[in-house]
Amino acid sequence: MPTEDESVLLQGPARWNEHARRRRSLGPFRPDLRKADLRGADLRGAELAGADLTGAVLTESYLMSADLRGADLEGADLCEAYLILAELNDCRLVGANLEGADLSGADLTGAVLDLSFRRSAVISDYLTIWP
Repeated sequence: MPTEDESVLLQGPARWNEHARRRRSLGPFRPDLRKADLRGADLRGAELAGADLTGAVLTESYLMSADLRGADLEGADLCEAYLILAELNDCRLVGANLEGADLSGADLTGAVLDLSFRRSAVISDYLTIWP
């Protein structure tokens, strides 16, 4: 059974961003997207800062220009996800599957990655900012 946050997010980034802004105006908001099935979802420009995405399935999802600052992506499946120009500052990516993910131009300043993480397993460019 999807959480309320997962259901709203699946309606698209515009609907999600409206929901997130409304919730943040009421006080602290940490989106609950644990184990969410978001494979192939269009999340371009989604405001997911601070989200709990532990164990989420984001395989082949479109996260271009998404704001994932401070998000917890521990154990998430980001295989072949499009994270082009995504803000991944201070993200927790321990145990995340990033095989074939496109991190071109992404900002990973302060991100926590596995010690076994291999840059050769992802797509990146000279604009990608590594921790």
